[in-house]
Amino acid sequence: MSARPSEPVPRPPLAAYAGAWAVLATVYAVLYTASGVAVFMAARGAVAAVLPNALFGLASLRLARRGPWPIESRWSLAKRLVPPLALLTLASTAGWLLLIGVDGWLVTGAARWPPRAIVLWQTVINGLIHLALAGAGYAWRAAEALREAQDRAARADILRARAELHLLRSQMHPHFVLNTLHALLGLVRRDPALAEMALERLGDLLRFGQWVSQSGADFVLLSQEWDFVKSYLDLERIRLGDRLIVSLQADDAALDVPVPPFALQPLVENAIIHAVAPRAAGGRIEVEARRSGGSLRLSVTDDGLGVSESAIAASPRMGLRLLQERLAALYGGRARLTCESPAGGGFRVCLALPDDASPEVA
Repeated sequence: MSARPSEPVPRPPLAAYAGAWAVLATVYAVLYTASGVAVFMAARGAVAAVLPNALFGLASLRLARRGPWPIESRWSLAKRLVPPLALLTLASTAGWLLLIGVDGWLVTGAARWPPRAIVLWQTVINGLIHLALAGAGYAWRAAEALREAQDRAARADILRARAELHLLRSQMHPHFVLNTLHALLGLVRRDPALAEMALERLGDLLRFGQWVSQSGADFVLLSQEWDFVKSYLDLERIRLGDRLIVSLQADDAALDVPVPPFALQPLVENAIIHAVAPRAAGGRIEVEARRSGGSLRLSVTDDGLGVSESAIAASPRMGLRLLQERLAALYGGRARLTCESPAGGGFRVCLALPDDASPEVA
């Protein structure tokens, strides 16, 4: 199953925009004609009134692109919108006066200007028009944001299902199961208590995967993911013995941050597969969770030979690639997954997540 990329959000068609102004020009012409103005002059007056607004109206529509609707402060919205709308209104009025003057000069040889009351009235009308256009721009922007959020939610559902499937395949892979059972067989007589603990950890892994699948959770507390990773590492320590050295460090504040389930485990699994298991001497893995500056930083560092990001991208293992896709779907570009090689050697994968989101935690 593959997640489809989001389709581009359609923009308001130019033909519809031009058609709306044509309708308004017709209304102007009808009003002028009803007041006793000749048809040809009424048509010219309608064009003069509509054309500047139509041209500067494109800028009013795009004001919404300068920032989202500030729900927390309407005053900040007014401060952002009033100055440009005032300028666009005055520019439209100036354009209207210019067209009237040019029309009078071409027809009679002298520019003719409307009375001040008419100029003031037209300015008010222009202001209302540009205010309405700005509102329409924000409405369209809100529709775009809603569609993008729905696309991300649908994409996240698909990717979560793929991540769960990948996790279950990893846990139930014959190599993983056989190695775990082989280690348990040796423990049953030698250390029954440790064998019992290992069975409990294996049950914890399977229960967590089943719980996430049944609840449909897109987020869990890091403390839950952390316990899941510790259970996974306990099993790997039994399998690898002294070859695996693990350091786990987490801030108390970090454990309260919601994270996508199976966000940390693939990073740890990747380190074991590439840096510890292939080496006869084994290796060391450090797992850290820090929260500061509005961000949660998760890192997994190993002392192996290292691997490039291009090698990870070309790897048949799907864990990191699935995680990258899920982060993009859930956070809309606000999360980062980076790889680096520390100066002392080894390899580090860092996951930076915003901690200001308020997702529902199952």
